[in-house]
Amino acid sequence: MAADRQSRQPLPIYAIFGNDGFLRMRAMNEVIEEVLGDDRDNMALAEFDGPKAELADVLDECRTPSLLAPVRLVCVRDADDFVKAHRGALEKYLQKPSPTGSLVLVCGRWDARWRIHRLAVKIGRTIQCDGPKKRADLVAWATRHARDAYGCELDSKAAYRLVDLVGSELGLLDMELGKLVTYVAPRPTVGLADVESLVGASRAEKVFGITDAIARHDAASALELWDQVLATDRGAPYMAVGGLAFGFRKLVAAKRLVEQGLSVGESVKRANIWGDTGDLKRQLDRFSLRQWQDHLVQLLQIDVGAKTGLGTVRSSVEQWIVKLCAAT
Repeated sequence: MAADRQSRQPLPIYAIFGNDGFLRMRAMNEVIEEVLGDDRDNMALAEFDGPKAELADVLDECRTPSLLAPVRLVCVRDADDFVKAHRGALEKYLQKPSPTGSLVLVCGRWDARWRIHRLAVKIGRTIQCDGPKKRADLVAWATRHARDAYGCELDSKAAYRLVDLVGSELGLLDMELGKLVTYVAPRPTVGLADVESLVGASRAEKVFGITDAIARHDAASALELWDQVLATDRGAPYMAVGGLAFGFRKLVAAKRLVEQGLSVGESVKRANIWGDTGDLKRQLDRFSLRQWQDHLVQLLQIDVGAKTGLGTVRSSVEQWIVKLCAAT
């Protein structure tokens, strides 16, 4: 989109779609910056949550000029259901769109056979946001992103190890790159040792050791492993709880796949979890998907509470572990 930015002429529609949420969000932010620039104000931007958005409200915003800007930008996030329900009406609107409104639709699915797609190509812009899935492509993306987004070099071995540990979710790769850049500063290069130290398998093994101990109702072992995480993580305590949350996210993803009918082996593979399949099955069977999601939310609340002075990571996580081990 960099080349397109030279002409900041707003377009009636921007369709952002693809399988990667991080790329979709970044594309949406780039459109906002392109259309509204640094001088944007809240009155020039209207945002809607797609599952709750009403067609009349969205189109009213498109047709309502901004008092302080030449264009009003209307963004509908998670717009799959919104587009499905109102595609005909949106196509009708785009035949004669508001001259002062730009509509941004952010979707996971978008079909080139749709008339709205042909209209978007003709009078607006379509932005595809499919992330790489092959290991080599992910490594290339991580290397390029480290340089472009963070001004840091990621050496080849470090890039491969990072992808092996984190997986194919670009948002998580970006998050870990941000941590690594902060960790190595003022050095301009991230090496293999840095990845092993901050993101490495030893921490991941301890995290899944904690969840396995929880599955076995073994609070003593889980607490001992938690102490080891705190003692060895240089970013302790906030990076330690972040690592624990990262492990829980993977288990939530695997549990969701199991409930969709995939085998445990295939589910953990897709969730990029490595370990004994029997141990992982025990962990996944320990709680329902809803329970795993609730536990993750509680962990994130502990993190927020610690950062806002409402508690400490060590004691709060200890209490949380004991509670999970005692749950039936």
